[in-house]
Amino acid sequence: MKLREEFPELPRHLQWVNGQVTKEQIIGDVPVLIQFWSISCNQCKSTMVHLHKWKSLYGDRFKIISIHMPRTIEDANDYLIYQTAMQMNMTYPICLDHELIVTKIFQNRIVPAYYLFDKKGLLRHYQSGESGMQMLERRLILLMNEQKM
Repeated sequence: MKLREEFPELPRHLQWVNGQVTKEQIIGDVPVLIQFWSISCNQCKSTMVHLHKWKSLYGDRFKIISIHMPRTIEDANDYLIYQTAMQMNMTYPICLDHELIVTKIFQNRIVPAYYLFDKKGLLRHYQSGESGMQMLERRLILLMNEQKM
């Protein structure tokens, strides 16, 4: 995806953990952080600490939607995904993208990857890897503060 591109429609037939969401439910009132991750990715697990910290600091001023992007056949094991999500206290919606449908829509290639959308649903920041979480937080704060204007 390119900056300023609109949040795409999410296919309705995909499997979800913690409740399915639609584009209409995601976009509108607060910024949205889309997180691509995989259970076999150690970097993904280490960056979860940041997401939990931000959720406790900023609460409902932004949303997190997670896309589980399997990198191996073992990564598509629903039980392991549920177990990992519970262990990591992931309470937000998680799309199980076993067929890489959402991954292709976003043109995502690696995990962890983060797509930050403003309240209008426009992509305002993209980041991959575990470095740069401070930059991602700064962008998130900017978008949350735009809400007040």
